[in-house]
This record gives sequence, structure tokens and C-alpha cells, in this order.
Amino acid sequence: MNNIFRYKTLSLLIIAVLFNVSCRAADEKLENTPNSEPFEFKLMTWNIWGKLNLDPKYTINGKTGRDRVIEIIKESEADIITMTETYGSASDIAAALNYNYYTPSPDANLTIFSRFPLENFGRITNLSPFSFISGTVKLPNGKKIRIYNIWLTSGGRHIVEIKNKSISDKEFNNGDQNRYNHIQELLRHPDFKSDLANKDETPVIVAGDFNCVSHFDYTQETKGNGLNYSRILANKTSLAMKETGFIDSYRFIHPNITKETLGYTWTTVGQGYTYISGQGFIPVNVNPHPKYQDPYARIDFIYSAGKKIKPIKSRTIKHHSSNTIRSFPEFPSDHSALLTTFLIE
Repeated sequence: MNNIFRYKTLSLLIIAVLFNVSCRAADEKLENTPNSEPFEFKLMTWNIWGKLNLDPKYTINGKTGRDRVIEIIKESEADIITMTETYGSASDIAAALNYNYYTPSPDANLTIFSRFPLENFGRITNLSPFSFISGTVKLPNGKKIRIYNIWLTSGGRHIVEIKNKSISDKEFNNGDQNRYNHIQELLRHPDFKSDLANKDETPVIVAGDFNCVSHFDYTQETKGNGLNYSRILANKTSLAMKETGFIDSYRFIHPNITKETLGYTWTTVGQGYTYISGQGFIPVNVNPHPKYQDPYARIDFIYSAGKKIKPIKSRTIKHHSSNTIRSFPEFPSDHSALLTTFLIE
């Protein structure tokens, strides 16, 4: 009798162990197998002006510029961030968000943050990590997105000249040749071309500070409506992105350009401040009452490519919750953040 009982007990234990192993294997298979359910995620690109956002003069009510950067990101609920001008902020921001991240070095310009696992990240062979880095984000449903974070040179003719009426549209356009040359370093790179060839399986996103405008924003129609300084600009950099198969996520969502949908990302600083090299923006008066917005152009972009990915919402963020009337200095950067919600199928 005892032998029969022991035999039955042992048999039940073996069955339980085998069942548990089988369930674990099934769970692991499900985790590693992309499902067919669409998934939404938010991606932010933001130049946070990192070298100066810890300057004591930008501390407000005991909060540094970096503190406010973190608060803005949390409020946005961004899942992925491509950050420019990080400059020593990466580890603190990642810790505060509890996000995965990659940056080439502790004081690097570029950083990719992700709420989700980050893999296959790093520098791009033979390209400067100051301007180009990449990584793959694995979403909760097992699908992946290839992310490129970029910064194009601000050298040569500066964006501020867009308001200079003595410079013709042709001259202004020609002033972006160096940025066109810069983006070609990425677009012609064999690793990038390989990723792009696979975009319908693994969508590709290129986001960052392009330091130049878009051809979408400077047309005969915008000139007729008195928008964007009445310029007509066929910007070669944005045209190259379009010709390579990328969608400008903000303009995809806001194709009709009005005063409300200009989407300017630079600058957030009012006219009560003046820029001094090495010191940042300094109040013109002791107690400035700046014109609340003195924007120039839309120069920060989130581009996507691939048949499985689609932008469904996009907006700029230019206020900290402590001041919804003016941007800077409560908003801790001279660039607005750009936030796009994507649906991946």
C-alpha cells in the first residue's frame, strides 16, 4: 500500500515538473514571437542645451534646468527619447526615468533613452559619434524599431539669417549645403542602407537636431499666406530624407500650415534675453518682460520609414508646468521638444 502511494505521489510530481517546464517554454516562445496586435509608443527628440542647464542662474525655485528636463519628459510619457546636447546628463536622466540608455561617453552629445529594452546599440563605423549613433528598441509585443539619433552641423550660415531680408531664398538655400553633405554621410553608409532595405520588417526612425528647415514649410502657399517670412525654400536635406523614403512625422500629422501648425522648435527664448557666447542667454533688463515667443523655424525632426509604422499624433512641447505663458527660462532649453506617437503593426 505504501509503495503504491509513493509511486502515485512520484508520478504526480513528475507530471507537475514537466507541465511547469512546458509552460515556461511556451511563455518564452510567446515573448520572443512578435504578435499581430498594433502597439502605440511615443518618441521624443529634444536638444536639452545640456552644457548650460545646470548653471545656477537657471535654477528656479530650487530646481535646476536638468530637474525640469526630467519633469517635462515624465509629463510627456515619452517611451523613447533621442537627446542632443546631453553633455553629462545621461546617467542622471536615465536613473530618474528608470530607462535604459546608450551614450558614447559620459559627456557625449547624443543619447538614446528607452523605457523598453535597448539592443544592438553603439557608434556607426567611420562616422563621428558626436553626430550619429544608433540602437534597436524591442517593444513589449516583440517587435523592433531601428533608431538613429543625429545632430547635423550648425556651422556656416546660421539659421537666424532666415529673417535677414537682404539674403535671397537662393542664397539661404545654398547655406545649407554643408548640412546636406553631412546627412549624406548617414544616408550613404552601408549599415544604414542595410537597415533601410529591411524597413518593412523593422521600421527605421531618424530623429534629432537637423539645424536646417524643411522644404514642406516654405512653399508658394505659405508665402501667399504671409507665413515663414514669405520664403520659398527647396531645402536639400529634407528633400533627401523624403527621396530616401522617410515621412516627416510632424508635417504628416499637420499638412495644412497655419500659424497654429508652424511647429517651430527653435528658439524658445524671448526678446528680453540676449545670447553671449559661453554664458548662454542673459536678461536684457534686470527684471525682463520678454516677448514670450521669438521663434525662427522648425529645425528638429522625427522621420520614420517602413510599411508597419505610422505617425498618429505629433506636437511640440515648449512650456514647463510652472509657466504656461512664456517658455524660457522655466522651459530649460532653447529648443522645443518634439513628441510623436506612432502606431506599429
